[in-house]
Amino acid sequence: MIQGMAGLGSTDPQQLGPYRLHGVLGNGRMGTVYLGRGAPQRGARKQLVAVRTLRPELIRDRPLRARLRQEMQAAATSVRSPYVADAAGCELDSAQPWAANAFVPGASLELLVSKYGPLPESSVRALGGALCKSLMALHAARITHRDLGPHNVLLAADTPRAVDYGLALGRMSGPATDELADDVFDLGATLVYACSAHQPFAGNMLPMAREDPDLTGVPDALCPALFACLHKTPESRPPPDVLAKALDLADTAEQPAAEWLPEVYTHEIEEVADGARRLSGRRLFGR
Repeated sequence: MIQGMAGLGSTDPQQLGPYRLHGVLGNGRMGTVYLGRGAPQRGARKQLVAVRTLRPELIRDRPLRARLRQEMQAAATSVRSPYVADAAGCELDSAQPWAANAFVPGASLELLVSKYGPLPESSVRALGGALCKSLMALHAARITHRDLGPHNVLLAADTPRAVDYGLALGRMSGPATDELADDVFDLGATLVYACSAHQPFAGNMLPMAREDPDLTGVPDALCPALFACLHKTPESRPPPDVLAKALDLADTAEQPAAEWLPEVYTHEIEEVADGARRLSGRRLFGR
């Protein structure tokens, strides 16, 4: 989630790996997110990136670091989707571990819904189609997101993007069927939030025993698909490709997001992009 953009403070690093840092994008449970610029490897084109620091105590386990590194490498080489923020390298063994993705000039779904209210049904359908395609791309590379929520969905003028995939350190059981289905569950909960500004389970992403999801505020036409995503039995949840067709009937996700998002959302997105330009001192070109 991007909130409270600011310049670097006196205690902030100036550089992480190959990336010179220009400012702070936000702070979270795992660490601080910085706006950086650089090339992931020698000879590559410089790009703007979001560099997330990782608290060292969260990745002390060597097998965990190995898995994170493997997934980031797989994402960098195998995931090419306009709906997933490109992986841009990581360093997990240093005193200050970090992982980077291409910078997305947009705002989180969580921020926009909390500030301006829920999305209309047509926008939720397009968003759902885009996020289904993000999961299809990740799962094809044997990567599970593990934390797909409103805070990790960034809405930009071109396309929504899933970010911070693979970094939910408490859910590292492997890309088994249940874990893939968990991503679909999280997708359903995210879309309920987009429709209604509340989570489907008493303010949390996860259900209690025998609890049915609260779909208050969800348009009737979307209830069957989202209820299926939130099914308590993982194998009963629809795969992302089937869900994409059920949600995004007109393939609206293929259109620029600025065409199907509310105007107040697009204005906020432009403000975020302008803030990043001011921090970096450079014009943003494309993705």
